[in-house]
Amino acid sequence: MLSLEKPFSESFMSDRTSPHPPAHHPYAPIIASAMRRPELWRAGLSIVGIILIGLILTPVLFALISHFAPNLAPFQFGARGLAVGATPGGMFTILSGFLLVAFGTIWMARRLHARSLRDITGPGALMRAQFVTTLKWIVGFTALIFFLPWDGDTEVVANLEPRTWLFWLPFALLGLMIQVTAEELFFRGYLQSQIAGSTGSYPLGLAASAVLFGLAHMNGSLEGVAAFFPVIWAMGFGLLAGDLTMRSGTIGPAIALHLVNNVSPILLAAQQDMMSGFALFVQTEEPSVLLADPKVMVFQTLLLITSWLVARLAIRR
Repeated sequence: MLSLEKPFSESFMSDRTSPHPPAHHPYAPIIASAMRRPELWRAGLSIVGIILIGLILTPVLFALISHFAPNLAPFQFGARGLAVGATPGGMFTILSGFLLVAFGTIWMARRLHARSLRDITGPGALMRAQFVTTLKWIVGFTALIFFLPWDGDTEVVANLEPRTWLFWLPFALLGLMIQVTAEELFFRGYLQSQIAGSTGSYPLGLAASAVLFGLAHMNGSLEGVAAFFPVIWAMGFGLLAGDLTMRSGTIGPAIALHLVNNVSPILLAAQQDMMSGFALFVQTEEPSVLLADPKVMVFQTLLLITSWLVARLAIRR
């Protein structure tokens, strides 16, 4: 286990197999908390716990909600087959269901590692300040993107009436905040630091959490390139969000990056019948075709990398 007294610049740049930050580095308190109970089996147990939440507890919750409040049912069967989150109520149920992941992460971190909420998020005031600053910078940059020419062939059709969309917008933003915060809490706040602290290797913690984040985005209904691109892209996102977390010492910047990234496919132009309940427009192109378009893949990758650089500028790290 690498001593925290070794200079961060030396350990991170010259010895990439064991780069724990020094005590004065913003990430040091998070790593130190991960080393209280560093056994890897504890982290493995937490991963199993999150999988069980996703595969068992969340579907049971959705089934109960669908039974007692049909307007909030996340799944509907229509003329085009199964629709997932195709209504505002159903979409809010899906997004707010990530509260189970958030509470599960907090509970397991405390029980298995004696880590508090602030041990995995970083200082609360600093996290909120970094979130707001990063959000403003990335939103400003993203707004400029809309003025760039785009020769894509994707067509969109109206989904919600503008006044209806505005009515649901606060609920949509709340649901999105729940979703992205829960994911960042587990993957970047808890898992990345826990693996790094347990193994003595920051790159391993960063890579392992990013790979697991990518695998969580697998879609069994897609084939070929369209099935692999979202997974690879999510892994890349995990690496960049994890880098922001290390540099800032909180999950605030990663949450901001994640939030802005999810706004377009959920609030503006969602896939038809797939998480489209809050969207102003929907894309009618089949995902297997859209996600295999080289122009889409290049654009999404460049947008992610540039947003990460903008976030770096925002936090001055």
